[in-house]
Amino acid sequence: MSTICSKARARAMASRVALVVVACVMLSGCDIDPFNAGCRDIADTGYALCMWEDDKTYDLAVAGERVAGGGVLEGTVQSIGWNTSVIVASRHAVFGGDPDGLMVVDLKSKMLSGPFDAKEILRRYPTIDLAAPDKAWAGLKRAWSPK
Repeated sequence: MSTICSKARARAMASRVALVVVACVMLSGCDIDPFNAGCRDIADTGYALCMWEDDKTYDLAVAGERVAGGGVLEGTVQSIGWNTSVIVASRHAVFGGDPDGLMVVDLKSKMLSGPFDAKEILRRYPTIDLAAPDKAWAGLKRAWSPK
């Protein structure tokens, strides 16, 4: 009787181990980032600059939220700058029918507008300097960091 019980226990243990191994393999393919480590808050704007896993593609997201479908800009960030009123970013549109160009996120209304030409942006926001997203990223603090 004891050999039957020990064989049953061994099979149950093997099943549990197999289940854990399968779960680990499946989860390793998922984009799991519970602390949004790929995002850094842009000052007190309520938005974050998020870097993709390729370390060279960036999106703009609402701070603390997951990036989906190209983020706030509906495209990837080519350059970015901000002040206390707006975020200005040059985007490469995710959707083929949308134009690329300089977009403006109004921080008060949360509205996205654009694209605008460079002269219009310079006229409206002369104090905003646009930087490559990797340079802007380097100057931002992590949205979350371990203590």
